[in-house]
Amino acid sequence: MKTRSVVVLALTAGTFLLAFWAFGRVDPHYYYTVGVRSMSTSWHAFLYGAFDPAGSISVDKVPGALWLQALSVRVFGFHTWAVLLPQALAVAATVPVLCSAVRLWIGTKAGLVAGAVFALTPITVVLARVNIPDTFLVLCMVCAALAMTKAIKSGRWPQLLIAAVWVGIGFQMKMTQVFLVLPALGTAYLVAAPGGLAHRIGRSLAAGVLALAVSSVWLVAVALTPAADRPYVDGSTHNSVWEMALLYNGFGRFVHGNDTTAEVSSFLADFGGAPGVFRLFNAEVGAQVSWLLPLALLALVLGLVARRSHPRTDSVRAGLLLWGTWLLTHAAVFSAASGIHPYYTAALTPALAALTAFAIRGLMDLRERAQRSISPRMALLGAGVWVVVLSVREGMAWVGVVSAGGVLVALAIRRPVLGVVALVVAPGVFTVIASGKSFDGLSALNPVAGEANPLPAAGMAAMHGLPADTPFPPGMGDMNMITPNAGVLRYVTQHHAGERYLFAVPTANTAAPYLRAGYSVLPMGGFTGAAAVPSIVELQELVRSGQVRHVLIGGFHGGMGGSVSIERQEWVAKTCAPVPAGEYQGASGPSGPPGHPELLFDCKPGGSR
Repeated sequence: MKTRSVVVLALTAGTFLLAFWAFGRVDPHYYYTVGVRSMSTSWHAFLYGAFDPAGSISVDKVPGALWLQALSVRVFGFHTWAVLLPQALAVAATVPVLCSAVRLWIGTKAGLVAGAVFALTPITVVLARVNIPDTFLVLCMVCAALAMTKAIKSGRWPQLLIAAVWVGIGFQMKMTQVFLVLPALGTAYLVAAPGGLAHRIGRSLAAGVLALAVSSVWLVAVALTPAADRPYVDGSTHNSVWEMALLYNGFGRFVHGNDTTAEVSSFLADFGGAPGVFRLFNAEVGAQVSWLLPLALLALVLGLVARRSHPRTDSVRAGLLLWGTWLLTHAAVFSAASGIHPYYTAALTPALAALTAFAIRGLMDLRERAQRSISPRMALLGAGVWVVVLSVREGMAWVGVVSAGGVLVALAIRRPVLGVVALVVAPGVFTVIASGKSFDGLSALNPVAGEANPLPAAGMAAMHGLPADTPFPPGMGDMNMITPNAGVLRYVTQHHAGERYLFAVPTANTAAPYLRAGYSVLPMGGFTGAAAVPSIVELQELVRSGQVRHVLIGGFHGGMGGSVSIERQEWVAKTCAPVPAGEYQGASGPSGPPGHPELLFDCKPGGSR
């Protein structure tokens, strides 16, 4: 076996271990885990991405990533490690693909460097430790980049189509976010691929059509299925798969179009800090991904300047266009979005790793040619300063000192490559520490390396549709999103008479702990509470036909969903009989934020008001 293959295998295995060795310390993402369990119970639920086993409503995403997790659960059973295993395998698989793409671009050593930088970027490992779809998205985008690199170098038509197919598969993982890689793929191909301009444009258009076709397969299948034969599409207010994918999970992150998009934007607003050009360097996001970002950006600029006089088909410049456009497009979108999770920035890491590898290659060439250009050395020094800043910010000042000292020594002895190695020490240490971090309760909702910044009380209230001055004292627990309300569960179980649903609750968030425990619960309103399921007419029919008897309203999530949710809960309060609070509330009093308790109602026709 070649040395290169051994190193790639070691990097791949090491990345898998970083992502998976501490799976026992992870409580998977509460929402996706419920969907995975439901999807593993039947092929109908699997196909349509049902959030609950009864198929009342879907998850609010295209379910491609959850399919892989559900298959793992079907094979191994419903265990935490079975839910998390596909993520670890996906991040590990990304390493050899990225190594191959960069090797074809600028050589074997650079490919290995890119693989190592990718694996040692904190957000890469943190994201792969929980069951969030972005890990699969990154794999698909890197596979598309590898195919595009081959298409540009060889001019072979099939490789361009393979890149398009990977983009389409990526859409099944994280929807429109995969389209952020299209400018990079398209720019590199149009500028540097062999053949005339008309030839390149024609092929690019054909590949784009193929990418859209593959992206649309599941959407079209759901859209053509009668609404009565599938779950309601969460993330929409009109049971529309197109609204869910393109508005709620797409343009709605920038322009609020309805209650669902406004709700999810308020949910994200406080996780990634304020939008702006410095968001990727702020306290919430910076330490997750930006350690080597200044070096990568400077390498991109210097590389493009150095290759400006080369032929159009210059493969080195083509790679700079591909990875540079990838980096800049994602950075611009994430900086402008009204709200993001820090883990979204994992999509930056392949480009960041590739450009860092290019920087090292440039520094090696600089030494070999004995040039005296000061720019690369200044870039290295500037990157070292930022590493120190981040290290101090994250309480690792000693690591920053080691990295900075290594950079200075490397510059003094004229071995700049060693300086880059010193830069990687700090994020590498941070990544290794993060590989064993515990994610319990709701922390898997916003996985980050280091300490997560707690949401302010006003943000917590807004996230749950409550007035900004709602008193959210510390220690509110998991807000009934992980642990069921024991008193309510005991009461509805004792009074259950074979109805289809044990009871109905305000949102999918409230339903999550009961569904995860195996109970059939109706998650009214979906994730945000704003989905029109069930409508008042449908809820009346569910009650009349004996499918639902007890309904829970209020609590942490009762304020979510806007007018649709308010109308539904008002109907329950006016029509159904309230269950005496002492029957289901514990000695500590009502469950829910102060002033907004969970209230249980009995809607059995004979007991209604």
